[in-house]
Amino acid sequence: MLAAHHLEYSALVYELGDVLVFSGSYKDVPIALASTGFGCGAVLSYLCELKKLGAREVAYIGGCASTTDKAATGNVGLRSVVLAAGGSQNMLNRAIRAARQFGIVATIQKVMPQEGANPEESCIIDGVTGSLYERAITDGIEALSILTVSENTKTGEKIEEHEKQSRFYAAARLVFETLALQ
Repeated sequence: MLAAHHLEYSALVYELGDVLVFSGSYKDVPIALASTGFGCGAVLSYLCELKKLGAREVAYIGGCASTTDKAATGNVGLRSVVLAAGGSQNMLNRAIRAARQFGIVATIQKVMPQEGANPEESCIIDGVTGSLYERAITDGIEALSILTVSENTKTGEKIEEHEKQSRFYAAARLVFETLALQ
């Protein structure tokens, strides 16, 4: 859906099961768009392949969970779009500019891996971002993780599937606009 609705001149260049890779451009910026399937291993494998192909920037869009109540998280609750701190400062700054420019509400948050999450220390947990950022630094690639909060582990609240899709598209729009800002 993202390739069909956002990329200019998109073409399917790779398919293996649920994994699809499209190439195209957004506002004249060449972009490869890949579905990763599930898990951190798939994302890190893609990163390795993208490095071989000369990629300089990678943006990951995913879902995450909140571990504290909304008041303790600085108003980051369900449906929030989160710019994960700790990645490329250049990409983070561009994402902030793009969010302001296009009216997308996004907040910067520290993200902890699920196994290391401590509600007193962190409000957002995600199993991919930390490993992505570590690998990107090692490989010399700028990386940014943009996440949507789809559940709260403290309260048990979850958003409906159609709402997840809507928030995913908001995060995707932010990724595209960020990559277009050079």
